[in-house]
Amino acid sequence: MTVDEYQAAMTKEWGTYVALVPIDVGNARAFNPGDPVPVSHVDRGIVPGDAVAKTTTKAAQAVIQES
Repeated sequence: MTVDEYQAAMTKEWGTYVALVPIDVGNARAFNPGDPVPVSHVDRGIVPGDAVAKTTTKAAQAVIQES
């Protein structure tokens, strides 16, 4: 994997979703509103889909502005 490929993969993993609400994993706070959330956490059900929004949506932009 080249550096450019790695960078693109990390951008996709961490740049697709943001938290809309505080998200706890187990007994610990994992993400605050506006924080990037990895795609793998959403895909595997670690983070509920209704707690995040795609970064391209108005909901995500609003929470990013507030944070």
